[in-house]
Amino acid sequence: MKKTDERTLKTKEKIDAAMIKLCQNKVDFDTLTAPKLATTAGISRQTFYRYYLSPKQVITTMIDQHLQEFLKEFRPQNLTARSMTLQLMTIWQKRTIVFELVEWSNTRREFIQRLSEFNQRVAHQNKVNLIDEKSICNVYAAATYMFLRDYVLNKKWTKEQATDLFLHLTNNLDKIF
Repeated sequence: MKKTDERTLKTKEKIDAAMIKLCQNKVDFDTLTAPKLATTAGISRQTFYRYYLSPKQVITTMIDQHLQEFLKEFRPQNLTARSMTLQLMTIWQKRTIVFELVEWSNTRREFIQRLSEFNQRVAHQNKVNLIDEKSICNVYAAATYMFLRDYVLNKKWTKEQATDLFLHLTNNLDKIF
């Protein structure tokens, strides 16, 4: 890895760590500025702006990184609604901080949009033709996010209970399987 790549990676790690720290310290996200985030990260404001336009962009970039990591772990072979839901529960249970950041920064819409795109890929993989694919996948994505949030952050159910309840409420995701 080149020295500039290492420096970039370390800078972004500092920014991510500062964002997590501010979230855990319950700083009001709506009042968070790039200079304050830069100061918390121990970098200059100019360095922050070299990588990001705003604190919200830091969050959406983190969401994208975690979703990419999720997709690397996700196994689409012989996919059923149950196996997909169990994978979602297992993988996202390890990513509590993502849900904390999304809730703190009110970036649910961005997260749900990305889940909807994932649902559309699943529908295509299963060769399901939907009348209004985008709307159906958006509804499933919103339900998935809200359910995962409660499962991951509030730990209301066991993985099996959560899966059974989610599949019941979404009619076994019958529109994408």
